[in-house]
Amino acid sequence: MPLTDEDAALQAIGTLDPLSKEQHDAKEKVDAILSTEDPFIDIHELFALYNILYFRSLLLPRVEVSWSNRLTLCAGICELVRDPNNGNRYSRIRLKLSEPLLKYRPRSDVINTLLHEAIHSYLFITTSWRHSRGDDGTGHGAGFMLLADAVNNHGGYEVTVYHTFHDEVDSYRTHIWQCEGPCRSQAPFFGLVKRSMNRAPGKTDTWWARHQDECGGAFVKIAEPELSKDQVERLSGLKRAGRQKNKIDAWVEGRRETKAERGPLTQEVEELNAPKKRRELSPPRLPAKRPKAIVPCPICEADVAEDSINEHLDVHHPP
Repeated sequence: MPLTDEDAALQAIGTLDPLSKEQHDAKEKVDAILSTEDPFIDIHELFALYNILYFRSLLLPRVEVSWSNRLTLCAGICELVRDPNNGNRYSRIRLKLSEPLLKYRPRSDVINTLLHEAIHSYLFITTSWRHSRGDDGTGHGAGFMLLADAVNNHGGYEVTVYHTFHDEVDSYRTHIWQCEGPCRSQAPFFGLVKRSMNRAPGKTDTWWARHQDECGGAFVKIAEPELSKDQVERLSGLKRAGRQKNKIDAWVEGRRETKAERGPLTQEVEELNAPKKRRELSPPRLPAKRPKAIVPCPICEADVAEDSINEHLDVHHPP
């Protein structure tokens, strides 16, 4: 019969006292890494050491650790993926850490998040993947808490159930919609929907049907991030032209307002006519003389102006 999360956690905890030689060596290497003040750590190196120290060397090579630049709602996640070498079953795990959320956080947050997701990975593997449902519906039941507490007490970590950093998460929710219906005046959301991706509120949202019944208002986008250079280049020519036209229109409107602020219309007319008056007072310009063409004399090969060649021949080379 497959293990429960709690049974799997107890098996891992049982290896911590006493430590095996391999675990002891791994602990010394971890302590050496954490004793430095370097804010940057190699998550792959640490994960390999934690695999030996806390997780009975069961995680590698079935768990793949990586940074994700698209993960903006939570600091870490475990994804079950198919293994082509195992009948295409979901028997491998991608452990992803959020680069956007963690890159400016203290080093300890990165380590605690790594351990949090490593515990999930361990429970997935040892319970024949039943951990995905969990005994509490979130995967943070008794088994998770047992192992997290043991790791915290052993290494002085602070692995918690949730590792969402609200300020960092909110900073990436730059696509914003607001409802035009009654809910826009109701706390706590005031009709606002903020997302890190450009996905408008709709039927795929679990709360959509309730919103339609209770409010019925339409969502209008009120804010979005500036497009990057690459995104602009990927736009069609028509869309790019439209963006440019909007910029030009805005610039022209701004110029009109600036002129209106400078003075009355009569002053503008005088300013516009001033260059014309100056042109009338200035003396007329003579057309610029074109330089004369120079040709060689056919007899003495001297350079002579083209319109004077005949005179030169008559004077210097009479017949």
